[in-house]
Amino acid sequence: APAMPDLQSSSDHPGPVLHTAPVSNGAAIFRNVSLATGSRNAHVTDARRRLAVCRRQPEFLFQGLDLSLTPGWTGIVGANGTGKTTLLKLGLGLLSPSKGQVDAQPGGLYCAQETEIPPQGYEEFIASQDGESHRIQGLLGLAEDWTWRWSSLSHGERKRAQLGVALWRRPPILAADEPTNHLDRPARDLVRRALAEYRGIGLLVSHDRELLDQLCQACVFVEPPRAVLRPGNYSQASVQAALERTAAGRARESARRKAEALVRETVIRRDEASQAHRKRSKRGLDPKDHDTRGKINLARLTGKDGQAGRLLRQLQGRVDQARQ
Repeated sequence: APAMPDLQSSSDHPGPVLHTAPVSNGAAIFRNVSLATGSRNAHVTDARRRLAVCRRQPEFLFQGLDLSLTPGWTGIVGANGTGKTTLLKLGLGLLSPSKGQVDAQPGGLYCAQETEIPPQGYEEFIASQDGESHRIQGLLGLAEDWTWRWSSLSHGERKRAQLGVALWRRPPILAADEPTNHLDRPARDLVRRALAEYRGIGLLVSHDRELLDQLCQACVFVEPPRAVLRPGNYSQASVQAALERTAAGRARESARRKAEALVRETVIRRDEASQAHRKRSKRGLDPKDHDTRGKINLARLTGKDGQAGRLLRQLQGRVDQARQ
């Protein structure tokens, strides 16, 4: 099978880019986006795929995503195999959602983790005489002879060249997938300084917390089938996520205690209803005990005899709601 280009453009997508339309406000917007695990190119772990088969129903990698990604860098963070790269491709229009739509300006670029193939347009970038090309080459420490000795370059050198071409092309959206993986400190610093100059919508998948803290103004936390956008760099957004988890845990604990209290009250009400039933029963009464029979008939007529049962049914409904 042919290798995937290391630098992929949404303009290179075969056929029309579905669910993608230009926007005027400079944002990439996910509108109620869902992606089934069977979608083409969706990254799904084997465990999730087996679970979907066992359930015999559609299993969604993402479901009901509503995100607004504005100019500046947004970190895409989460555990391995959760679909971070898939989210990048949805944002670029390289992958179409199963439901909903992504509104984004076309012409975005995806910088893959792999660097085996020279990025498209690299020779043109190196040969260009414009000032921007020379500035980027200097910023990233690129050399002219890299054009013909690509196979001998290190991964770090190839990655810098890949990012150089992407920045030179000035796409409206730039998605960088683990740009500092396997790079030494000097190379990471070069990459960080270069990416910091990008002014479009930047999407950054990385486990490099330092890079996420230095570049990002917001972070999307990928937790399938959800993805939550939180403001701030990685450290700031992580604090917010922790506060939300704590609040959710307290709410669950409060709901659990409420449910247990309602269950205890239900037991008491059930006993009361049982006693009321026995009291209004005429079974075993002396046929000549007209007073007692009259009181039972009056209770039935006024509805007082069924009050305990109605209270029990109402309480059971509250218990069912608390358990949800």
